[in-house]
Amino acid sequence: MQQQVLHLLCIAGTCRLHFSGHEHTLTPGCCMIAMASHVGRIQPSEDCKLYQLMLPAEQQASCMPHSSYGICGWLHLFMHPIFQLDAETLTLLEHDFKDVAFRSEHSPEAFRQEAILQSMRMLYWDVMNAHAALFEHEEATHRAADIMSRFIRMLEGGSYRQYRTVAYYAQELCVTPKHLHKISTQVSGRTPSYWIQQFTVMEIKHLLMHRKLTAKEIVEKMNFDNVSHFSRYVSEHLGVTPKNVK
Repeated sequence: MQQQVLHLLCIAGTCRLHFSGHEHTLTPGCCMIAMASHVGRIQPSEDCKLYQLMLPAEQQASCMPHSSYGICGWLHLFMHPIFQLDAETLTLLEHDFKDVAFRSEHSPEAFRQEAILQSMRMLYWDVMNAHAALFEHEEATHRAADIMSRFIRMLEGGSYRQYRTVAYYAQELCVTPKHLHKISTQVSGRTPSYWIQQFTVMEIKHLLMHRKLTAKEIVEKMNFDNVSHFSRYVSEHLGVTPKNVK
């Protein structure tokens, strides 16, 4: 199943939701962009005015700014998916959300997808600009940004379900593990192991919280050796047993 990216913009009222094992409340001026599979039930208040968009992860990648700034911005957005907008930026993003919806309904069929993607690009440019003002980050070299971008896209594609060693990703990217570690640290401030773990833990939390699969089925899906290995991993990284994940 293709990964979907959820975009939420709260204009009025409040909206409660679960994300990465914790409950959050969106208030007026809050924007959230995160993988849809990691977001639990969304509960808007009666007076809530909420814009909601869903975009396939592959299309989201094409909407990001094509520069080294883009990958740095995406990584910071991943680490801070919920952020507060000032009044001016809120008005701008509300216009962007409305434009995407308008293009979805009124663009000619032959060019609808292109029109929607163009509107989403405008939305992302405004999001990146707002996010950069809140969370400082620097541009990386184009070479480093390209490697980091490909690394993250592999994780977005679900490769962490089968492969969780830095050596595997370094080989796929045609660099040494030491070089990948250096690039990841320079570009994101985090090691490649951190990113592999983040994607893995968020997936495990989602699977355990929704109880749709048995522990044995999760072990097979996430390529753990056995249930005991899986339980140790959960205890180490989440601090609780699989049955107690909330």
